Amino acid sequence: MNTVMRKLVLKELYLYRWLLIGVVAAGFVGLVVAAGGEVAFNVGFLLWMTALIALGVMLALFGVSQERKDRALLFVMSLPLSPRDYVRAKLLGLLLCFFIPWALLTAGAATLILLMPGIPDGLLVYALLLCFYLLLNYVLVLCSALHVSSDAGMGGVIILTNMSVTLFMMGVGRLPEIAAHMLSPTPVWSLSFWQVLGAEIGITLLLLCLPLCFAARRRDIS
Repeated sequence: MNTVMRKLVLKELYLYRWLLIGVVAAGFVGLVVAAGGEVAFNVGFLLWMTALIALGVMLALFGVSQERKDRALLFVMSLPLSPRDYVRAKLLGLLLCFFIPWALLTAGAATLILLMPGIPDGLLVYALLLCFYLLLNYVLVLCSALHVSSDAGMGGVIILTNMSVTLFMMGVGRLPEIAAHMLSPTPVWSLSFWQVLGAEIGITLLLLCLPLCFAARRRDIS
C-alpha cells in the first residue's frame, strides 16, 4: 500500500471518528440496558443492533454515495492513484470504520451473555452468528454503494438488507441444533453453527472481492 492509499484509509477513520465513537457509546448503553431484566434486555438489544445497522448505512451513504454526488472523486483521481487503488483504499477505509465498532460491540455482547447470571450462556452461539451476519450485511451495502450510482437503487438495497436481518434471525433461531441449546447453561458449538458461520465468512470475503473485480475496472468510477 503506497503513501497516498494509506492517507486515504486514515482519512476515512478521521472523518467519521465522532460517528464511530457515538455508535460505540450507543451500543454499550444498549448492553447496559439489556442487563436490567427481560423487558430491558429486548430494549437494549434493539438499541445495540440498531446502532450497528445504522452505522453501516451511514458509512455507505456518506462515504461513497454522497462523495460521488459532491464530485469529490474528481479531486481524488487527480492524485497519483489508479481506479483500482482508489477502490481498494475506499473499501479498506470504510471496512475499518465499521469493523472497529463491530468488534468492540461484539465483544461487549459476548461478555454480557457470559457474565450476566440471568442470561443463558447458550445464547452466545446465536449472538455470534447474528454479529457476523451484521458484518456481512454491511459489506453487502458497502459493495453495492461502490457499484450502484442511483439513489433508488441504493434505497432498494438498504430496505432489502434491513429486512434480511429479521429473516436471518428467524431462520437461524429455528435451526434445530441451535434452537435446542439457546437456553442451555453453556454454549453448544454444533455443526449447524460452524456451517452457518463458515457460509457468512465465505460470502463476506467473496463480496469484498467483487469491487476489485468490477468497480475498479471502470475508467470512470465517479
